[in-house]
Amino acid sequence: MKKIIILCIVLVSIACEKVVDKQPLDMISDSQVWDDQALVDAHLNYLYNATPVYVPWEYQQHAPLVTLTDEARTCIGWSDVLVTFTLGILNPANCDDNNYLSSWPYERIREYNDFLQKIETGNVSDEFKQKRVAEVRFLRAWVYFNMAIRYGGVPLITEPQELDDDLYVFRNKEDEIYEFVRTELDEIIDILPASNPAADQWRVNKYVALALKSRAMLHAASIAKYGEVKLDGIVGVPSSKAQFYFQESYDASKAILESGPYALYRKYTDKVKNYQYLFLEENNNEIIFCKKYVEFDKGHSLDTDWQPILYKATIASIVNPTIEMVDEYEFIDGTPGSAINYNQEIHTGVLYRNKEPRFHATILFNRAFWVDDTISTHYFTVQNSLADPRKNTAAFRGKHVNDREAGATQTGFLIKKFLNERRGMVPGDSGQDFIIFRLGEIYLNLAEAAFQLGGAEKELEALNALNEIRDRGGVPDRTEITMDHIKHERKIELAFEGFRMWDARRWRDAVTEFSGVFHKMTAYYITSKATYGYIIENCQGSAVRVFQEAHYYNPIAQERIFENPNLVQNPGYN
Repeated sequence: MKKIIILCIVLVSIACEKVVDKQPLDMISDSQVWDDQALVDAHLNYLYNATPVYVPWEYQQHAPLVTLTDEARTCIGWSDVLVTFTLGILNPANCDDNNYLSSWPYERIREYNDFLQKIETGNVSDEFKQKRVAEVRFLRAWVYFNMAIRYGGVPLITEPQELDDDLYVFRNKEDEIYEFVRTELDEIIDILPASNPAADQWRVNKYVALALKSRAMLHAASIAKYGEVKLDGIVGVPSSKAQFYFQESYDASKAILESGPYALYRKYTDKVKNYQYLFLEENNNEIIFCKKYVEFDKGHSLDTDWQPILYKATIASIVNPTIEMVDEYEFIDGTPGSAINYNQEIHTGVLYRNKEPRFHATILFNRAFWVDDTISTHYFTVQNSLADPRKNTAAFRGKHVNDREAGATQTGFLIKKFLNERRGMVPGDSGQDFIIFRLGEIYLNLAEAAFQLGGAEKELEALNALNEIRDRGGVPDRTEITMDHIKHERKIELAFEGFRMWDARRWRDAVTEFSGVFHKMTAYYITSKATYGYIIENCQGSAVRVFQEAHYYNPIAQERIFENPNLVQNPGYN
């Protein structure tokens, strides 16, 4: 049976019998820690737990990452984060560098560097030391990659700083950060085990490192191909390196697909159920690396945040998909989803009946069935036509839209993906693991890298990889491949998993894709015909979303500039 790697959110109990007789931790000297494998591991467990994972379910002011893209909006109209990131007013004074979209975790960098320096002084076996060093170097590479996709070049610090050091560090070039990530991963891949014993299943293995390399090098290659070098390279990657990085990503993906112990999840013949349970069944054979949660114990609040309004104790359903996202899903015959006709009176179930399986595993819509009831998100009722007076008081609305103070959905749609199929969830009770790396992404990374490398052989390989994902998803194979096909497949297969923001930014598509008016479906019930009509409206009232060129990189928060005047601000924010 394939073994997976799990990033624990709780400290793993290690060699308790060895630790119990020691002095209190606040009295243990460095020499004691680094000479004792159990204490070294206890410290490393803390580092795993403290490493930022950027789970898109987590949010600031009711605005998960996915609601800042074209995928969705939040039900909370007054969210400061929603306004900041969607109306084009992001600046150094209002950005927050401690959340999922931003990150400046130099406290963690210091802890990694301190670990790497001090373990070398320890009296532990060379084999143990080598493996634990490799794990910490992975965590450090992960954090630097996540800073690079947000800011471009950042200060590259690889030793613990002391108070008598020059703390006014300069930003490195963006390409230097990607090169650091690449070389770190290359040096540890063959040190890390291909698999771990049962007690260590939560640790990084070589395929986790390859998965990060696959993702990071694809991002670097895209910046080189589509971006522009500015500030003498502090942001941007030289275009001459695009093919090199595409090749590096391709090679890493290929190694996982050819020798890794993973497979696309295909447990159920029902493709809707299969895609749905990919995200609910723990330890399944597609997962390469995940953040582990424990239901009712060390849990999260995904279900109480995202479930339909009457299935839980809290008020709002935080994530509301846009019409643009809904229409991205194809029909089962391969017809584009954008071909749907909303200018008709038709039951919503019939309107979406022939949508592809991943749609039905991901989106809840008016009259869709969920758990033990039918979702109802129509906004008002009429007798014959829109010429009739609208009855839009609570008594004439659907029971899952706008019937509580904060509102249940601002678009007419809700999320099904990731959710437990049961009622009554309360905050902290959810235990779904967050998948950091899975094989579906690796197929798509390989498809994109192979396509970008070019040539008939590589394009065929890209097409085959893309069709593996489409076949599992229940849509017809493509007979040819374009970059638009790859972008579409990533948007659907990886929907609401936190990829869309970074994909659109690395392709330099966000100015187009994230700007303009995004829409909701205002469904209304026609009593005389016992069916529904539809009005397509701006899902943010009169607001028009704006993504500016400067926003391909986050600003450096103003307090960081005050702390260190050597930190040059990113272009467009001065």
